Amino acid sequence: MAGKGAVTREEIVEAAYERARSQGLASLSVRAVARDCGVAVGTLYNYFPGKASLVTEVIERFWERVAFGGPSSLDPCAAGACFAYREGENLVGFCRRVAAIMGGALAEFQDGWLAEISAPDTRTKARGLKAERRCFGHIEANLGQAIANDDAVSAELLAQVGAGPLARFIWRGIYESLRAGDLSCTVLFALLERALY
Repeated sequence: MAGKGAVTREEIVEAAYERARSQGLASLSVRAVARDCGVAVGTLYNYFPGKASLVTEVIERFWERVAFGGPSSLDPCAAGACFAYREGENLVGFCRRVAAIMGGALAEFQDGWLAEISAPDTRTKARGLKAERRCFGHIEANLGQAIANDDAVSAELLAQVGAGPLARFIWRGIYESLRAGDLSCTVLFALLERALY
């Protein structure tokens, strides 16, 4: 195969990411990504031992870009700032912003992306979960800040459940709503407004 010759690991991962974004993880194969990069299949094996390691990189890149920013059309914020608590923002307003950012990121991908990145083999899934947990921790920490800075949140409720468990519960609710296709998290936010204030 006559190819362009040299390709970097970064170029390979970016090509795989773009393929997964537009066609889903199932479209990823070493052969397809090599073709996208204009190089021989063997060149990719110099960087990745197989498809699983490439899929892992794509999943990690997704979570890193969503939570911490990076060169991407879905990155409207400075690195790490998308999910950062903003002074004066109430908790439900913060939650709506988080859901909108995640919804926007997911809109760049095929339907079912969150389910698709949860389905790979055990080893790939374990590495992807590590990146996911880092992203979730970032979001939950900022949710904790929003909870602590929203004076209208019921002190009685906070004393009963605690800020950390409440932040985890809210984030899991947002995440599961997004997985179910409810990008506006309508039911969750209506319940939060009733329960928290």
